[in-house]
Amino acid sequence: MTSNLPSLPSEVIEKIVAFLPLPDVCICMLVCKEWKEMFSSEQFSKNYVLNHYNFDDEEQPSGHLYAWSDPEEWFHYWDDNEDNSNVWVFSNHPKRWKCGIVHLASYSLVSDKQLKYKSFLRAVYILNRIKKAAEELGLDCGAWANEGSGLIETCLFPWDKDSLPTATDIISLYGFNPEMQKNPLVRGEGEDKDSGDESSDDEEDGGCVRWKSLSTSYDVDVKKAHAFFDWMKEIFSPYIQIGVGCDAMNPVPCFILAKLAPGWVGGILSSLALT
Repeated sequence: MTSNLPSLPSEVIEKIVAFLPLPDVCICMLVCKEWKEMFSSEQFSKNYVLNHYNFDDEEQPSGHLYAWSDPEEWFHYWDDNEDNSNVWVFSNHPKRWKCGIVHLASYSLVSDKQLKYKSFLRAVYILNRIKKAAEELGLDCGAWANEGSGLIETCLFPWDKDSLPTATDIISLYGFNPEMQKNPLVRGEGEDKDSGDESSDDEEDGGCVRWKSLSTSYDVDVKKAHAFFDWMKEIFSPYIQIGVGCDAMNPVPCFILAKLAPGWVGGILSSLALT
């Protein structure tokens, strides 16, 4: 005996699915053509990303942005002006959305009339996963023999070129102090001489896993760490790693960037204590 169940209106289905984690939304797209079109639409993506992530700016800078906004929190090696007016990192200090992503001070979601929410959602989802992994796995950036903590934060900015941004592009976008613009450190795909392959110090119950300049803390779930880096490899290929101000200050800003989605470049923002 077959029962005829009433079908739900599409707007009700959409509201229900909007509560699901994004991987489950992707599974729902496999149900039928109508659902695929519904859940891959710009409108659904817009509603989803704005409901799941907080894009209000932080009232006060935190993390690396706080450190670089306060001259007492970092060292510089150039001569001060009499009034210290030349002691700064960014000409227009970046901001952080409350979901944790650092963005350019000049960028506004509200003002972006060309914004494609489907691509934006993908980029934000990737960065949110990196943020969670950084917390769960105790990720650390050891680029260029970093002697500091190398805490992992995330950043994102619009980018419409086919190639990844260069160090010159990053210096211009973020408005770094002219004193910091000389001799940036750059590493890209195929240039990893000391940390190109994934490796681990495995133990029965935990260990440390490394990939390129990133490493986990000890006593983490090794399988979970390898799974995360395997996922990250697919996205950060190609990638570029840029250190700015390496001869002028400490700790220096370090970016590990990739194309996360059409129109968007982003990735990891960390700080390096270099000697």
